[in-house]
Amino acid sequence: MSVDILFSEWIYQFYFLKDIAEVFSGRIFSGTLVACIGLYFFKIKKFKIFLFICLATGFGDFTGNVLKDLFLQPRPCFNYHESFPLIERCGADLTGMPSNHTLNFFLFSTLVHLSLKKPFISIIFFVSSTLVALSRVLLIKHLLSQVIIGGLIGIVMAVIFFEAYVKWKQS
Repeated sequence: MSVDILFSEWIYQFYFLKDIAEVFSGRIFSGTLVACIGLYFFKIKKFKIFLFICLATGFGDFTGNVLKDLFLQPRPCFNYHESFPLIERCGADLTGMPSNHTLNFFLFSTLVHLSLKKPFISIIFFVSSTLVALSRVLLIKHLLSQVIIGGLIGIVMAVIFFEAYVKWKQS
């Protein structure tokens, strides 16, 4: 049995926390974070950077969907739902890799960090990204490897986007 499945079976013992985990995967949580940081960028007169971050995150989401079609990995709640009695079969069969929630959160958080360089704000966003990633595993929507890869892709894409943005601003 793979480490991914073993980890999912281990974390499943905390499934009683699913209501809390669903908060971190939900639109209200992410929308609130985005709105708050958007207002902050507006206040410091860097709203164009915020718009760039939002566009980059949208492109990251698109890229994640393209990668799902390339990797064709199963979601644990689809292929292994019988191992988790409280879980219903979910999503499409082969849309597990990468976790777009995780990719998008880490991409957004990394761009916020690189743009602002404010430790307190960076910590809030990276802790939020980690909680989103863990919520996806706890809810049996993704395997641990799928959220780790999603997070890494998000960070790498953010660094590439930020470097391109800096070079564009300098020219």
